[in-house]
Amino acid sequence: MQQYQNSVANTATGLPLVAATVQVNTYPGGAPATIYSDNGITPIPGGTLTTDSNGRFSFYAADGHYQIVVSGSGITTQTINDVILVDILPADLPTALPSSAGKLWNDGGVISSS
Repeated sequence: MQQYQNSVANTATGLPLVAATVQVNTYPGGAPATIYSDNGITPIPGGTLTTDSNGRFSFYAADGHYQIVVSGSGITTQTINDVILVDILPADLPTALPSSAGKLWNDGGVISSS
C-alpha cells in the first residue's frame, strides 16, 4: 500500500483549486480504482475524492498503475495517465530481526528500527 499526494492550482492565477473532484482509475482500463483514506483500512467509495482548501488531495492504493482525472465547476478536466505507485523497499531487505539495535528491518512491508 502506497500513499499518493498532490495538489492542483489554477494555472492562470496560481490559486488552489478548492473542492475539485479527483477520480482515481485503474490504468489502462479506466475503471474506478480501489483507494483508501488511510493505509488500507478505510475505502474511499468509487475512487473519488475532493481537494481541500489548499487544493491538496491524497489517497492510499496498492502498487500499480493509475489514472487521475481532475474536474469540477469552471475547471478544464485534466487527465494524468500511468501514475505509478511502487513499494520502494529493496527485495533483499531482511525480514528477521537484526542482531543489534539501530538497524533497519522489514516487518511485512513496514520498515522499523530495533
